[in-house]
Amino acid sequence: MKLGYLVKKFPRLSETFVLGEILRQEREGADITVFARRQADDEPRHAALSQLRAPIHLVGEKGLNPWQELFQDPAPPESTWDRLGSTVRWLLAAEITKLPKLVAEALWLLRRCRELDIEHLHVHFASESAIVAWIAAELGGPSYSITAHAKDIYRSTVRPKVLSKLVGDSRFTVTVCDANVNYLMGSIEPWARPRVRRLYNGIDLNDFAQRKGEGAEPLILGVGRLVEKKGFDTLLEALAILKKSGHTFRASIMGDGEERDQLEALRHRLGLEDTVELTGAVDQSSVREAMKGATLFSLPCRIGTDGNRDALPTVLLEALAVGLPIVSTTVTGIPEILDGGRCGKLLEPNDPRGLARAMAELLDNPPERMKIAQAGRKHVERHFDGNAAAITLRGWFEEFAQHPLIR
Repeated sequence: MKLGYLVKKFPRLSETFVLGEILRQEREGADITVFARRQADDEPRHAALSQLRAPIHLVGEKGLNPWQELFQDPAPPESTWDRLGSTVRWLLAAEITKLPKLVAEALWLLRRCRELDIEHLHVHFASESAIVAWIAAELGGPSYSITAHAKDIYRSTVRPKVLSKLVGDSRFTVTVCDANVNYLMGSIEPWARPRVRRLYNGIDLNDFAQRKGEGAEPLILGVGRLVEKKGFDTLLEALAILKKSGHTFRASIMGDGEERDQLEALRHRLGLEDTVELTGAVDQSSVREAMKGATLFSLPCRIGTDGNRDALPTVLLEALAVGLPIVSTTVTGIPEILDGGRCGKLLEPNDPRGLARAMAELLDNPPERMKIAQAGRKHVERHFDGNAAAITLRGWFEEFAQHPLIR
């Protein structure tokens, strides 16, 4: 079975889960081609990218013209025209924006999949990339499946009718935590619900050996994109409270994003320049090295003003795997990561005083940190083993390959 992965950009520093999943599928024997709809950002690359065997194709490398894509095939299948009419009518009724561009991308993808004999597409995020895969399938192209994450299902701009169509016409739609499943069951139409399956994002546990100790000076670590939903402003406020209470520590926030300037300014106002480092974008090896010497990990996620939120932050799985006690919030799938609070401390979002208190309790109690770290490693081994998840996903791909979908 030849399998295509369709994503917006590849590789992407903030989406280690996509690269990790593809590498694990390759180890399971999958023949994969990656299709990226946009050029990759100019940012550090993860070292694991060198292990990738799959070719990466940029959709419409030289620009896309829907008319050219429509008519350059001298002998298109006769059904294409009828299918195109009904497909475009549905998209128009659904008021899909960027319609000419998405149709052009789908036609390009349809042609390349035929040339490369690709039988199935897997799409990360139930958003525009999934629309492109849906159009290609409607026009007689490969079947598709989706992994739905967070922004693609929770944002206020998500329309249940469109999401229901994308999920319901997929062979299956994976989502990454039970909280997401419950939300989807309440937001998509009943006919689409049987397509939904839960599969936790996993990590390669061998890449995150449990550390043997902590650094000499207490280090509080946070990692993620500097965006609203991560709650790093709450972390800075909590660190200021912790410092005023007399605790001695260093803190490092690793990542970059649209809130960088605001967080720099807040750090200055709180008098934390000599205590908190904002490193900017870093690769995964730098994160792993920082985790080895950290005392605790803090990620105070929140629900953004547009409804966006984290579902199952991969970096929390990595912190558990190396044996870092975690302080985070009750948002979406995070309680599933922290086993309801047995593998870390769970707080309500937007509570800097509560966050400071929880971090102080961990800093002051090494035995509790060790107990939480041991519980966290066992929990991640039991539920978030990426190799086990890869076998499950591979089985689903093969299950549907044996039963082609007739459209």
